[in-house]
Amino acid sequence: MGFFDALRRVLHRDEPAPFSTELATAWGLSADGLDDGHSPPGGAAEDASAYDRAQWQKKMKRLLDELPASEPQWAELMSDARALNFDQDWITRSQVEEFLLLIRRAVSDRRFNEQEHRKLELARDLIGIPEAEAEAALHFIVAEAEFFFDRSVEGA
Repeated sequence: MGFFDALRRVLHRDEPAPFSTELATAWGLSADGLDDGHSPPGGAAEDASAYDRAQWQKKMKRLLDELPASEPQWAELMSDARALNFDQDWITRSQVEEFLLLIRRAVSDRRFNEQEHRKLELARDLIGIPEAEAEAALHFIVAEAEFFFDRSVEGA
């Protein structure tokens, strides 16, 4: 439960890890998390229609939102992506983007409860995001939320 432990360390205000440059590059961001004006590398497969990609992303979002109950459906989602011949880089970017949105939704009410901790840990594991990158993203988003709300995020 390394990621869960990392979430607890954030609560105790340990020094945050630097924002991951790999994550930043994947998002077209500079090392400090700001938009560098470039689009992310790679793209969706040529033979995959925009409709197929949109439907797959919609399903992925729903499955991640409904975790842990939807966990058994994850394998089917990934099979669908292979059947539709989606580019692996595009799949990874889509999943990471949704993971970051999950973190943002979890801290948006300035409370971060145990259920949200477990959901994020499970989502991180299913997507395959390394703990260090997930922890760095969490620190960055929590700091961003605390700056925006001018209050600490309870439970983070």
